[in-house]
Amino acid sequence: MKKVQVRNLHPGMVTAEDVFAIDGRLIVPSGVVLTDNVILKLDSFDIFSIRIEDKEVEATSNVSIEQLSYKERVKQSPEFIAFKQDYDDNILHFQDSLNAIIDKNAEIDAEELINQTVSLVTSAGTSTSAMDMLMNLRDYDDSTFAHSINVAVICNIFAGWLRMSDEDRRLATACGLFHDVGKLRIPGEILQKTSALSQSEYEIIKIHTTEGYKILDKLGVDQVIKDAALQHHEKCDGSGYPYGFTSDKISKFAKLVTIVDIYDAMTSRRVFRDAMCPFTVITAFENEGLQKYDPHYILTFLENVVNSFVNQRVKLSNGMEGDIIYINPVHLGQPTVNCNGEFFDLSSRKDIQIEAIV
Repeated sequence: MKKVQVRNLHPGMVTAEDVFAIDGRLIVPSGVVLTDNVILKLDSFDIFSIRIEDKEVEATSNVSIEQLSYKERVKQSPEFIAFKQDYDDNILHFQDSLNAIIDKNAEIDAEELINQTVSLVTSAGTSTSAMDMLMNLRDYDDSTFAHSINVAVICNIFAGWLRMSDEDRRLATACGLFHDVGKLRIPGEILQKTSALSQSEYEIIKIHTTEGYKILDKLGVDQVIKDAALQHHEKCDGSGYPYGFTSDKISKFAKLVTIVDIYDAMTSRRVFRDAMCPFTVITAFENEGLQKYDPHYILTFLENVVNSFVNQRVKLSNGMEGDIIYINPVHLGQPTVNCNGEFFDLSSRKDIQIEAIV
């Protein structure tokens, strides 16, 4: 490993550590093979030097698109590059806007923030494309702000799957965007803690729901958005917080946000763990049972999410790689995978699981 000035980088070099911007955002993860575009990106962020591996690899400019994995094809597409730029810009603007509320007691243009988030889905073209692009941003460390943008985008897509009206779909987006605003009132050392929370720390975390309601109430936003911030940790069986509401007392938008919030949190990298494979998360939802969630909502969400992975390549726990060819409607998290002509029905092979999308 050696340190090299950005001006002396060339395609084929490999990053030896994560590269961060001055504001703490991850620009390029460790293990990335440099291309002209990546080097240009580093330069645009005024990075002076980075650490690279001693060994280089062949530049991939002559690799045909058919030889690339599905994830590599997504990441190299012009659509993804444009989406990522808009995504990064949205996070920075959202972060600045919310911090201004807390630090300066400023007002924000909620409609503008919602419009920008909706435009992310529109720019992606289809709901499947938007989900693909979000999944390929999982190399980047999550934060309250990135998580909120993710939840807002997925809520927009989810509302479309539920065939909600355009007005309700926009409301769902807003609910996702502002659901965690109360975390701005939680001490950073608790939010960023890498070990298990104590009971007293967990009780502090839980107040982000009521604090979020108070913040949004002062901003005068729609009651539906305030209720989603307050209720997004409530469960239909009454096991949630802050009030232990049962299904009849939880708004439909809060029910929607609850599912997306959990899915995004578990499939994103956090300070205390790596991102979980979507199929692990889907299986966890199935194993938990339907009593905690609105059955129509959770089944619609899981069925659409899992079907977006059909034909994608995955790595199995036995070390083999293959393509998903069939989704079992009874066991959504355990599809059938074709590994070079050898078929694994994971619903009957409990000793094998999907480890990653590749």
